[in-house]
Amino acid sequence: MIEQELPDAKAQSALLTATLAAFWPELFARLGARAADYVEAGVRKASTHQIVGEAAVARFVNLCCALGPNFEEKPENEWALALLVDDRLDEWVKSHQLVVRAIGELARRSQVGGNSAQLLQADRALMDTDDTRRLAANPDAALLARTACDIDNFEIRLLDIEWRREYRKVDGAWQLAAIKPFESTVWMGRENPSASVICVLTSTSRQSSPARLQIRVATRFQCNQDRHPLASYAGSHGLWQWRGHQAKAVSWQVFALPGRVGAAGGEISLAEETSPDTSLLTAASCGLLDEGVPKGNLQTYVWAYTAEQFLFSMLRKPGPEMIWPRLPGEGASGTTICRHERDGLALPSKAWARGFHESLQQAIVLGLDKIFGAWQGETQNASMRATCALMSGATTITWGWREGPGGLVGRPLMRVVGEFDLSHGVDVELAGEITIGVARTRVRLTVQGNVPMNHSFVREQETPGLMEVLPALASRFKLDFKVEFEPFAVEDAAMWSMIGAPTGSLSGELGLRPKLSAGGWHWYARMACEAVSVPVCLFDPLLGQIHRTVQLLPASNLFDWSFG
Repeated sequence: MIEQELPDAKAQSALLTATLAAFWPELFARLGARAADYVEAGVRKASTHQIVGEAAVARFVNLCCALGPNFEEKPENEWALALLVDDRLDEWVKSHQLVVRAIGELARRSQVGGNSAQLLQADRALMDTDDTRRLAANPDAALLARTACDIDNFEIRLLDIEWRREYRKVDGAWQLAAIKPFESTVWMGRENPSASVICVLTSTSRQSSPARLQIRVATRFQCNQDRHPLASYAGSHGLWQWRGHQAKAVSWQVFALPGRVGAAGGEISLAEETSPDTSLLTAASCGLLDEGVPKGNLQTYVWAYTAEQFLFSMLRKPGPEMIWPRLPGEGASGTTICRHERDGLALPSKAWARGFHESLQQAIVLGLDKIFGAWQGETQNASMRATCALMSGATTITWGWREGPGGLVGRPLMRVVGEFDLSHGVDVELAGEITIGVARTRVRLTVQGNVPMNHSFVREQETPGLMEVLPALASRFKLDFKVEFEPFAVEDAAMWSMIGAPTGSLSGELGLRPKLSAGGWHWYARMACEAVSVPVCLFDPLLGQIHRTVQLLPASNLFDWSFG
């Protein structure tokens, strides 16, 4: 590989020697046969300062011809060393500023062999040669930057946001209200750091009120008003560009990706953190200054999120008591009323009402069927009555994207606000008869409780996150079973009594949890029954006291329901 590269390097060095010799005849006459070595020494010296590009190297060697070899090490050229060691400058900026400063220094000194006109003419010829070579290889190649051209300030402003609203509770009613003010302007440039991401909340393409993004580019130095500054906006829409005076001030509408309002059947994903439409916004110049550190190209990603705000409210009233044995299809009905809105417009909510009214009720009934089925296996003349009113009461949740603490700068946050005024009532009574030996008794097994679920919550900051806020709203309960015996009188005078507390409980958990199959959150409820047993003592006139543990119900997972 080295043997293939050396001829090219020597050819480039020979071409550079011939070009420079035409502008520095006296120097190259003195060098004679050592001219090629002089040029190669300058090339090596340039590489020690991380100047390796062909055009930049040629300009550095030209400076060696004007100021002498190792010119940056001379006391009178401390300015050159300062430029060469400045890591903020790339090699082309270093080369340009070295030439500009050297021309001024040579003109000021007016010393022999330091002709500033020669340096300038040779510098232009070297760049012309490099441009010719580039264009021959690629007619669309960019030419070398020669004059100062840089961006002073790049302003990004969000317009047309007066339509933005959020749901808030005002005077006891949930309604749309104006959003809180946020920083809707970003400045990048000489006095301000660049923002890696800006967030735009806007409408989807199906709506008529999108936000508008405006940029204004200010330049102190400009190479060509038909070329720079160059503003570009690239994304799913394609590539839009504005040059020169058009880029000084331009605006356009920004649209977000359509949100997933609901799948077939009216499914709703609560607090779904939808994906943005991502674009790249850039402001470009030559990035060249005669003095100082240029800003060069400025860029930021634009993440466009839907500004849609959602409201979901539900009112549930429990149904009547249920009796077992029951006929197929029987089950408490109750009442469920749902309201679903997006930006003040009603969305279909019948599927939600059916989901709670039918699917949750069906899960509860099937879970109670498991209890009664197990009870029938342990007793005779079994019966059961039950009222299981889970998630009874009212609840309201509103959610939607909101700008983060940096306003337009940085990522947005999912705002979630709501209140739960619910209760979970359970009242189950099982009755039956149990016979042990010659003793017989009526057994009554009950579990009762009413667990409140009262929460008001506001998530309008980055912390805590949704994974901390919403799971904490879950309601959990554990209700112990109670047992009563009513022994029957028998001829053998045998009877029994309970000699210890029964074991076993009915436990439940209800609230919101993340969806596994898609984004967002959904309602869930689950109940389980621990094994129920009770220690008893049987008094038999012939056998005496007999101690036993009577199993009344086995452990069972009754149901695990989710919806949304």
